[in-house]
Amino acid sequence: MKKTLSYIIKFRTLILLTILAITLVMGWQMKNLKINSDIISSLPDDDPAAVLYKEIGEKYQGSTIGIIIVNSENLYSAQTIADVATITDIVQSTKGVESVTSLANIINIKTDEYGLEVGNLVDIYALPETEEELMNLKNEVESNEMYKGVIVSNDGKSTIVMFTLATDVNQEEVGKEIKEKIAAQNFSHGITYGGLPMMMQELSTIIFNDMVWLIPSVAILLLIILFLSFKSVRGTILPLITVSIAITWTLGLMAILGYEITMIGGIIPVILFAVGSAYSIHVINHIRENQEEDYRKQILSSLGYLVLPVFLSSLTTVFGFVSFIFGSYLTMIKDFGIFCAVGTFFSFILALTFIPALISFFPTPPRRVSDKESLLTKKFLRPLSSLVLKYPKYVLIFWISLVILGIIGTFKIDRSTNLASFFNKKSETRIAEETLQEQFGGSAPVYVLFKGDVHDPDFLAKMGDFSDFLKTNPHISHVTSIVDLIEQMNEAMGEGRKLPTDRAKIEQLWFLLEGHEVMEQLVSDDLDEAIIQTRFSSINTNDTKKFIDEVEEYIAAHQDENVTIQLSGIPSVYVNMDSSLLKSQLSSLSIAIVLVLLLISISLRSLKLGIMGIVPILVTVSAVFGFMGFTGISLDVATVSVASIVLGIGIDYSIHTISSFNYYFKIENDIDYAIKNTICIIGKSIMINATAVGLGFSVLLFSHLIPMKFMGLLIAISMLLSSIGALTLLPIMIIINHNYKNKLLTKKQLKTA
Repeated sequence: MKKTLSYIIKFRTLILLTILAITLVMGWQMKNLKINSDIISSLPDDDPAAVLYKEIGEKYQGSTIGIIIVNSENLYSAQTIADVATITDIVQSTKGVESVTSLANIINIKTDEYGLEVGNLVDIYALPETEEELMNLKNEVESNEMYKGVIVSNDGKSTIVMFTLATDVNQEEVGKEIKEKIAAQNFSHGITYGGLPMMMQELSTIIFNDMVWLIPSVAILLLIILFLSFKSVRGTILPLITVSIAITWTLGLMAILGYEITMIGGIIPVILFAVGSAYSIHVINHIRENQEEDYRKQILSSLGYLVLPVFLSSLTTVFGFVSFIFGSYLTMIKDFGIFCAVGTFFSFILALTFIPALISFFPTPPRRVSDKESLLTKKFLRPLSSLVLKYPKYVLIFWISLVILGIIGTFKIDRSTNLASFFNKKSETRIAEETLQEQFGGSAPVYVLFKGDVHDPDFLAKMGDFSDFLKTNPHISHVTSIVDLIEQMNEAMGEGRKLPTDRAKIEQLWFLLEGHEVMEQLVSDDLDEAIIQTRFSSINTNDTKKFIDEVEEYIAAHQDENVTIQLSGIPSVYVNMDSSLLKSQLSSLSIAIVLVLLLISISLRSLKLGIMGIVPILVTVSAVFGFMGFTGISLDVATVSVASIVLGIGIDYSIHTISSFNYYFKIENDIDYAIKNTICIIGKSIMINATAVGLGFSVLLFSHLIPMKFMGLLIAISMLLSSIGALTLLPIMIIINHNYKNKLLTKKQLKTA
């Protein structure tokens, strides 16, 4: 090992030039990185709901809905109608848009002196201009349930332009293009944007802005912490440079391999700053504290001591991230785990190569050791050691109480998968979604696919019954299908708003509908399939799950050999994501626990010590889950990763505590002496490390995405709890284990006597 480490000094120039070359190449590759804000694309290829959702989109002119809300105090004015027509034309002419529905082109069925007429509500070539024409339009809208509350709000002050996108287009780019085209028109009306493509467009902007804002913020915060800790330029700048290189390598590798920046992937640099800096700090601190006169020996002896503990520290963190690869449902969480693990490994390698190689060119004399205690030791760590030694029962009761509260709170945790809930309530997207919920029945599309003979009266009757069932749900305000059009035509013919029972009559009415654009959105070309379209308004996960369960139960009871029914749409996708969150949490956490436990047990050569070391982290995880439950923080695509990250990082504190205790216990063979020195000496570096990591993650509180804010908060709290747990709960467990051993030894001695 010593010979290997000596090569770092011997070939220091080559090492530095190699690192520089790799950094330049990776930095150049970073320009190819793209942001992908589409959560749907992160679903696994074998997810039934996602597969059916895409198939419906390919067959029925797109399944992803975008919505433009036009607000006007005078909706039924010539100018407003003309503006809606212009927006409709802009959206229709945008590449990637499959269909558009608005006040300017929506279907209208009526009778006149010439018979039944199937056309549009508004003649695009002769828009209403006179007061009489505008009033007729208003009366027509307000008297027809196909329009009121669907395309025009109930209060008559806003209308929507709704469009669907092809399945193979970049939804974010299409949404951005539409917004830019509309903005260029300088309409006087208030215009807001909703639906998945528009959410993705804003989400992409937020991801970019967060990276631009949060990365420098965490770097500045780290600079301050490092300066206060080392009070030297070397100790302040080098860790920052090292982690920056690791981040550059990580992002460059992502670009080379064709990966994109996702919603959660955007915080990888922030995480690496918080986590990766620890290894550089350990190396610089130990070299600084080393009292060797020869600077080469000073560096090599420090590296010889640090290789194993820093390697174990990085490996446990890597294991925490690797657990996402095997335990996560969404591919973006797996990718997040992969590149956080890779970045952590890069940080470890650079800390043991780049820093020693660079420092060796600028030797400094050994630092004088001061006998003066730091404020942290004097005011916090010494009182903490006294508390542990004098009142171990009370400390143990505190942690047990925390576990109990954590378990209770865990059962109160909600899960959140609806993309709209990720945005701040003041954001344009959230405001638009709330408007859509209140006025237009939401923006989350629901599709019910019927397979059978579409002209068969019994088939259509089943569709009609299903539509009536859907309308009983409080979060469904309107339903559209071929049944509605046939019933409306039958009513226009003077035979009542009902389905004809005669197949020939249905075929006769069908003939009048053929060729209209809306038919391509409702029935297949072969007339062997038809869909019911509606929108779900609630963003609450429990409401969504209840709705899906009720619909699935209805389907099971009403489909037969002649009619098969399948449910799809965004709510179905969200429910699958919701169930996967719990599975992902359990899987990734279980995998992380097993991997970390094995590593600690092997490194400490004791399964018992491995179990003892992992207990403070499990208590921390329990407490954090409880905190989530009691404060209403949801389990989502970001917070689902907290437990495994905490396990991978926080276990380092237990490793350092156990190693330090063993070291000091061998010196005096006195447990009080060993625990006091462990808490007061190693406790200082543990608390500084935990503070640096916790504050690093706390920068996420300034993210514009709610899941990221909560992720930062939870990890910051976890670092505090896991570090204090390692310095209090773990020593008490060591005391209990030591006393138990002594009792067994005493009993054995008595039996021998």
